[in-house]
Amino acid sequence: MIVSAKARRTTTKRRKQRKRVSPLKSWWRRLKRRVKAHVPALVVALLVVAAGVFLYHKFDLGRKGRVTVASTKYNGIDVSKHNGKINWERVAADPKIQFVYIKATEGASLVDKTYRRNIDEARKNGLKVGSYHFFTSYKTPEEQYKNFKRQVKKGEQDLLPMVDVEEAGNKNARREVLQQRLWRFMELVKDDYGEYPVVYSQYKFYNDLLAPEFNNCIIFIARYGKAAPALRGGGEYNIWQYTERGKVDGIRGYVDLDRFENGTTLDDLTL
Repeated sequence: MIVSAKARRTTTKRRKQRKRVSPLKSWWRRLKRRVKAHVPALVVALLVVAAGVFLYHKFDLGRKGRVTVASTKYNGIDVSKHNGKINWERVAADPKIQFVYIKATEGASLVDKTYRRNIDEARKNGLKVGSYHFFTSYKTPEEQYKNFKRQVKKGEQDLLPMVDVEEAGNKNARREVLQQRLWRFMELVKDDYGEYPVVYSQYKFYNDLLAPEFNNCIIFIARYGKAAPALRGGGEYNIWQYTERGKVDGIRGYVDLDRFENGTTLDDLTL
């Protein structure tokens, strides 16, 4: 069949019209091709990021910059849910550990999810135990002590209770308000236990907001490194948490290591 030149031109024009694509569709097709080409690299990148986040939290890599000390001179440990599931039989086999403080509560309503298991297992394996409350100045002392008392059974305690007062729970707290509320909480403890609780705090936070008004209490101070703490206004601390990167058999990862100072012994903590 013979096709005229005019017919051929018409056919070619129709084909071009059929092939013509809108700018938006053209852009979308190019984007899909590019994404498809880079999918393997994106997957690898996401896996690397996920692995980095896991390692950071699992092995505490973010703390490498902190100055710490590798010492085996410790007398006790303090633990919370952050230490995971603890093998207390293996921990109790460590002859250096004379005492264990276990987190029980925080604020007006929070309860450490590992508290009951930790205190039951630690006591079953013969360790001397005490419980601590993470204090915040944003809740009333009465609310907080009620929370502590609901969870902590006095008959299960070998050691004086401890109150943990640090920046994390008291950011931007006014010195006068913090001290007033902390004293009230401590008085509530004394009403039940006959003595004031041990006061735990970070070195700088303690000196800035609590010293010297609390210097006559039993002071448990956290300062990591070789330099020993010094309390503002004089006085002596009793327990030094000298590292947060200790290793104890039975506990995965790091654990706080604590030692007696300035003539303090287990008898000073015992109920």
